[in-house]
This record gives sequence, structure tokens and C-alpha cells, in this order.
Amino acid sequence: MTEEREILAAEYVLGTLHADERTLFTSVLVHDADTRSAVAAWEQRLAPLSVAVAEVAPSPGVWERIEGALPSPRPFGVLEVGRADDSSAPPTALRRSLNRWRAAALAAGALAAGLAVFILDRQLMHPAVQPTYVAVVNRGGDLPALVVRVDLANGSVYVRPVSTQTPSGKSLELWYIGAGKAPKSMGLVGGIAIKMPLPAGLSLDKASFAVTVEPEGGSPSGDPTGPVVYSGQLIKE
Repeated sequence: MTEEREILAAEYVLGTLHADERTLFTSVLVHDADTRSAVAAWEQRLAPLSVAVAEVAPSPGVWERIEGALPSPRPFGVLEVGRADDSSAPPTALRRSLNRWRAAALAAGALAAGLAVFILDRQLMHPAVQPTYVAVVNRGGDLPALVVRVDLANGSVYVRPVSTQTPSGKSLELWYIGAGKAPKSMGLVGGIAIKMPLPAGLSLDKASFAVTVEPEGGSPSGDPTGPVVYSGQLIKE
């Protein structure tokens, strides 16, 4: 399993592939056992995130609007076979039918090559980058409270709340804790995903993140003053 195929499997499970990329990847998924195994592994890895979000059924009006936006279905072409001596009937339907089968055969034959080109194109567009790190910050085996992802390529920290609970009149503050270092505030955590700049000079080796309950607006001293309610170690993806 190549690194590129592993990334595609993760993006497939997350639903971040473009429509044409997803269609191509789904076709490969049917025929490639290694790809199916990678997708299953990512589904298991990300399962806690899926159960943290309640299912919401779409209203009946949604499907009606979708159907209204789709083009009217066209009937399948019918191949009419005339008498052998009926030279006046042009074989247009026959030519269309043959063209369809030829196109289908070419598409099937190009599937493997298409995936190779697709992967190569992605590799050329997205050269090797710095590794990323992730921390699932939870409390005592419950659902993850936060998912923290550190991207060294663009120097950013992505924080995605999953099941955090902020006490009334208080704020949750996220802290970076390096090996043997004093905690460093990364900012406040609310109910929406946020992007933070990664402070320069931080070592991610054996680092962790923790969340404390602070006075509303954050710690007044720049150091943790309240109890630690969530914590998690940073690991390399």
C-alpha cells in the first residue's frame, strides 16, 4: 500500500474527494483488496467521530428539489432491425449502439491507467510535505472531546471540538505541553472548528495537548489556573 493510496483511502472515508476523484476511486475499490483494507482501517479509526454527530434525516422537500434539479430521464435507445431488403432505413440506431459499447470498452480498459495517471497527477501537484501530527483529546475513555491536528507544512494547528462541554461562566483553554516544558496557551476552545498558527520553535516529539477550565476569557496569568478536563498525546500520522 503506497502512501498516496493510503491518503486517498482516508480522503474517501472523510468524504473530501471531488466527485470525479471519488467515482474513480470507487471503481478501483471494487477490484483492489488492499484498497478495501485501507478504507476499512480508516473507517474504524474515524468511527468515534461519526458516532459523535447525531443523524439528521432530510425533509421530504429536499428530495423533491434534487429530483427537480436533475435533467429529465432519457429512454434507452432502441435498436430496430428492418427487413434485409429495406435499403431505405439508415442504420443510425445500430451505429449509436456500437458507439456506446465501444466507449464502454475503452472506459473499462482505461480504468487502471486512469488511476495511475490520477495518482501521478496528485503526486506532481502535491509533492512530499512535512509530516502531520494528531492528538485525540478525551476524558477517561469517553467520546473524543477534541481532535487536534498539527500541520508542519503550513505551520497550522486545526482544532475540531467533538464533545466538549464548557461550564457556565467559564472558558476552555487549550495548552501545548512539550517534553519537560511549561504549558503554552494555544487559545480558547469553543463549539466550532478553528485554525490556529503554530508557534515557532515548538518541539512536537513526545508533546501533548491539554484543556483546562479557566475564567471567562481565558487564564488571566498566562498559565493554567483551573483543572485539566481533557488531555491527549500528540502522535505522528
